Amino acid sequence: MSTMRESADVPAWPVYALTVHDDGRVLASGPLIETSGHPTRAAAIEVVAGAAGRLGRSVRATASEPDGAVWPLIVSPDGEVSEVKTGRPRAAAPKKRAEKRRERRQEKDRGRRAAKGAAKEGSAAAPRPGAPEGGEAYAESLAQVTGHLDAGRTDEARALATQLDTQVAGVLGVSHPVALGVREVRARATAEAGDPVAGIQLYRDVAERWHYRGDAEQAEAVAGRAEKLWTGITDVERALSAGVAVVRMRNQIPGEGGAALASVLAHRERLLRTPVAEAAPEATPVTATPATAAPVTDAGTAKGTEAVAGRGAAAGAEVPEPPVAVSSAPRSSRPRPRTAPSWERPAVNARKAG
Repeated sequence: MSTMRESADVPAWPVYALTVHDDGRVLASGPLIETSGHPTRAAAIEVVAGAAGRLGRSVRATASEPDGAVWPLIVSPDGEVSEVKTGRPRAAAPKKRAEKRRERRQEKDRGRRAAKGAAKEGSAAAPRPGAPEGGEAYAESLAQVTGHLDAGRTDEARALATQLDTQVAGVLGVSHPVALGVREVRARATAEAGDPVAGIQLYRDVAERWHYRGDAEQAEAVAGRAEKLWTGITDVERALSAGVAVVRMRNQIPGEGGAALASVLAHRERLLRTPVAEAAPEATPVTATPATAAPVTDAGTAKGTEAVAGRGAAAGAEVPEPPVAVSSAPRSSRPRPRTAPSWERPAVNARKAG
């Protein structure tokens, strides 16, 4: 929801035009950006906010509605939208257009209610009105991500995949099949960019959402990719950190007969038992006890010690120290006790949770 704001502190240039069409799409134009259409108002505002970020300050914009109403706005670099205070009442839209706009809004509301009822048994968000039905609109961008990965430009691939994931989820919903496919590509790009833990967490999210949609085959396929990525991590502490997501995921998707869950639990136990290398201290010379030293028994510890001390003093020799027990195993090979991390509870099945 926009707020009212004084405009004296925002320069008159630049001004961006946001034109809203009858189908809900928004055309954005102005300096520093390319004229482009967007499926939602939020997507158009995000483009203007990006331009404001490059300028390092808020910018002006005008939003034109299909009924002819014009809204003077101020958009900040973080995407916050404020309505400019003009000091005079806003002009009302013509009556006929206002009625048509109300009818369109009511029709959209009925469509949303119908979609919500159809998706009641699953957790997937219904596509927004006017959203593309398939992934054709995003095929070119996905091809660019794959091209970056094949060329070894992993950072570029990760950045583009993250941006695309956010855009598709905002248009179609986070659990739409197209959005899940894009997020899986993002998981691969994230892992190849050097962050396997984040990649595993993204794979886990995708696998669980397929599970909630009732597609067991897709859920198992993605879960297998997450598990394979996890078992390939050689750093013990890092693997244990990523294991939180994997164990949670396999509690939801245990595999045939629970075999996959048993496998990840066994791997976690091996990680917990893995020794942690430590720097071995310098060896301390130990003086062997002469064979002539009298043994000291538990029953006569004080008496035996006094006897040895007396004989040593009489002979003018130093009294030897008791023998020191030293482990023959190197210090670095001895396991250090490890405390298992607190694992997350399994995600709640949205279909049962209502």
